Amino acid sequence: MIDLRAAARALGGDVIGRDAVAVPGPGHSARDRSLTVKFDPRAPDGFLVYSHCDDDWRDCRDHVRARLGLPPWQPGDGQDRRVTPSQVKEFDRSATDAEGERRERTADDVLRIKRACAVWDAGVDPRGTPAEAYLRSRALILDDAIAGAVLRYHPACPWRDEDTGATIYLRALIAAFTSIDNGAVTGIQRIALTPEGRKLGRRMLGVVYRAAVKLDPVGDTLHVGEGVETCLAGRILGHAPTWALGSVGMIAQFPLIDGVARLRILGENDAASASASKLCGNRWQAAGRKVQIVTPDPGYGDLNDELVAKTPPP
Repeated sequence: MIDLRAAARALGGDVIGRDAVAVPGPGHSARDRSLTVKFDPRAPDGFLVYSHCDDDWRDCRDHVRARLGLPPWQPGDGQDRRVTPSQVKEFDRSATDAEGERRERTADDVLRIKRACAVWDAGVDPRGTPAEAYLRSRALILDDAIAGAVLRYHPACPWRDEDTGATIYLRALIAAFTSIDNGAVTGIQRIALTPEGRKLGRRMLGVVYRAAVKLDPVGDTLHVGEGVETCLAGRILGHAPTWALGSVGMIAQFPLIDGVARLRILGENDAASASASKLCGNRWQAAGRKVQIVTPDPGYGDLNDELVAKTPPP
């Protein structure tokens, strides 16, 4: 059986479900998460790929094989006779288009959640810390509703050193992912920081499948976006209540929520976001819900970039 955490490390991404990871696509930056890899023993090579940037599936397949240390695909090795390329593409799209279904927790899920909760429980109110300094640098405000309850600061957050494999400890802003189904904390997002509040990196810990950083209680209208910063900016710009889902792949699979009649997706100005928003929006509209895509003005990557550019210096 595939070790998802090892696969995520090899591919430079994050675990987003029982059998899936979100990773940088071929030739994309390290912070990119436009490629979803779903491990399935029925599939060619044992995995499926879906690019939210419409990268060629063959390039994505070869990229994943290389990063996982598998030999290059060769015509006639038997893989091409199991399914045709067109079937692979449709299989991949169907897998991503389907909403995240409820699943029983595995022993590995339980262990990952326990580790994430231990870090979350050790966090403190972020006000007056490098976490607040980081948010202020992004023109973002901590309010009483989220400080300590949704966002915390950890002065010595565990962090894997990719050069040595050792665990080091860094200052970090941590955000709680809570289950869509029962509200329990299942994972965290860690944003490692310098003492001055400059971002060093971003990683997930735990299980974020069917979970969200719930910045507000749900209403009949719900806004969802990728990053915490985008969604905090959205709240300032009047787009609330808001949940951060952590990745473009989670937007693509975002399930229907009882009582939510209108979904507004806080999109970003790139192909990955547009593709994920379309997949999610089509599914919600098919269920009779109203959907609107909110995007930043041209020239800005996301709503937070726009907010920073348009906020006067203090």
